[in-house]
Amino acid sequence: MRKINIILTLVILVLLSACSSGSTNSSSNKSFEPIIDATQFSKINSTQLVGIMGDPEKIEDFEWIVPKTNQSIVGKLYIYEKNKFEFILFDDVVTRLNVYSGQYWGYDDSIMKFEEKDDIFPLFGIEYNNQIKKVADTNFALRYSPVSDKIEDVWIQEIEDKTFGIAKFTYDPSYF
Repeated sequence: MRKINIILTLVILVLLSACSSGSTNSSSNKSFEPIIDATQFSKINSTQLVGIMGDPEKIEDFEWIVPKTNQSIVGKLYIYEKNKFEFILFDDVVTRLNVYSGQYWGYDDSIMKFEEKDDIFPLFGIEYNNQIKKVADTNFALRYSPVSDKIEDVWIQEIEDKTFGIAKFTYDPSYF
């Protein structure tokens, strides 16, 4: 009788082990090659930006009209990797990061792709908080705000066939 109990226990353990290894959560099993950790650029100054990214390929003036106030302001645009990464700074503070695919700008054939909409966050090193809200989903564009303590707004544009051309990360929404 004791041998039967031991054998039954072993059989149950083997079955439980097989069942638990066979049923996995697909999102936790996905592996993502991050494009960039967007969180690290939240409201840093130009010296810190250059410390992380190196010297930009170009620095340009960025003329902008603030939508809420209709005020005309001039910031700086720091451009990296043939315009793959574009940082907008006002008053020497990173307020937005734009990331572009190679296909969008034509500098190469690279694309940004996802399987499900939640896959986009790990591509950019973002852990969103429980206040996150989807504010737009047009199948061509996707927008979340607020997102995390460091990122106010994530705006994905040019969505087509589980790829996208533009990702915008706003750190200070007062300019946008």
